Amino acid sequence: METETEQSVQGIAVEYSGVINEVITSLKAQGVKVVQSPVIMQTKTEMIVSIVVSERDYKTEMLKHLPLYERKSGTFIQILTAADREFRNIEQRLSVAKRNMFLDTAIESLPIFERDLAIETVNNLRYDQRREQIISRFISAFDQTTEETIKRVAGAYSNGVVEVAPTSVDGVYEIRFIGTRGVPNNMTGLKKALDIIIPAHLGLTYIFTFAPWEDLVNQTWGSVAGKTWNDLRVWEGVI
Repeated sequence: METETEQSVQGIAVEYSGVINEVITSLKAQGVKVVQSPVIMQTKTEMIVSIVVSERDYKTEMLKHLPLYERKSGTFIQILTAADREFRNIEQRLSVAKRNMFLDTAIESLPIFERDLAIETVNNLRYDQRREQIISRFISAFDQTTEETIKRVAGAYSNGVVEVAPTSVDGVYEIRFIGTRGVPNNMTGLKKALDIIIPAHLGLTYIFTFAPWEDLVNQTWGSVAGKTWNDLRVWEGVI
């Protein structure tokens, strides 16, 4: 959902704002023959709110350049009000342009980065995951493929510490995710990135970390109420 608004807040004049709201909702209804049933809703929301508060009062400054007898003219006030809004809109657009110059804060320019690096755009990924893909592609494009390169690429996708070690099979290496529990959200993107930088004669296996039963011995049914088995497997609260 994209929303453009014009509003006035006490003490702050906000002439333009952009909101991007992405909602993923899981709906679970109880009962077979439903007459009246409670509903459990789980909502994950990523919201980017961009509001630029102007540091200058353009209207007041422009009024100062008018003769005193014209400063209360309704015509001039309407003209300068319109000009003031346009100047504030320019500030908003300049702020967005500045944000998109840097990958760490880019939003609107992410498709451009992906196009230039031949990365398939997946719109249902979070912005940080798309940035991870771009960063890892930059790394793989300019670095020689070493154990450290693989760690950096895999770490960019998992947001955690990664270990790379040879296995008992010649030419096959093991990538172990030890910094975070569970399977990284963008595992498909990670495999694609590693396929690009790994020489054809080498193979990879992936090892993921989950919570063992020993980590749950001090928990009660009440303390884990509302969590599924899959939630407990990756629950950082039991470390």
